[in-house]
Amino acid sequence: MSLINDALKQARQAPPRNTPNAMQQLQPAAGAEESSSAVWLIPAIVIFLIVAAIFFIGWAAAHNTVKGIVTSPVPPPPDEQYIPAANPAVVISNPADTNQTNTAVLPPPVVLPKLQGIFYSATMPTAILNGKTVAQGDQFHDFKVKTISKYTVILIGPDKTEYQVGMGD
Repeated sequence: MSLINDALKQARQAPPRNTPNAMQQLQPAAGAEESSSAVWLIPAIVIFLIVAAIFFIGWAAAHNTVKGIVTSPVPPPPDEQYIPAANPAVVISNPADTNQTNTAVLPPPVVLPKLQGIFYSATMPTAILNGKTVAQGDQFHDFKVKTISKYTVILIGPDKTEYQVGMGD
């Protein structure tokens, strides 16, 4: 124990060591005054880039708006009749040399049920059509379920036409 006490006494009597306050202060590097004048350059560049980005975003938005207006559909000429709802690609032309009016009677469009899921198994596949579970051979509204595969369901309509319904259709 006396060895420890002797060491503590010697440490108290020893002269103090150099502390950071006793060290010589550092001097600024040569040319430091020149870099302080360029400090305003970085904020100026940042502000310039922000203003340029806002300008180009506004220009692009205006350009796309005008492009959308220019490419809007043109109404059909007066000698053609456009049928929009049932079949948008059907255009009926009226003959110019006769006074007869051609009218086409289109059948009402077939509204297919929405396929929401398929539970496929080799022995008993089932599907969900408009929230109702059906199997092969079942009647669903005006349709009869012919086959159910892994990705599609084939329905037979009231006019004996086969319709294939897939996920997302």
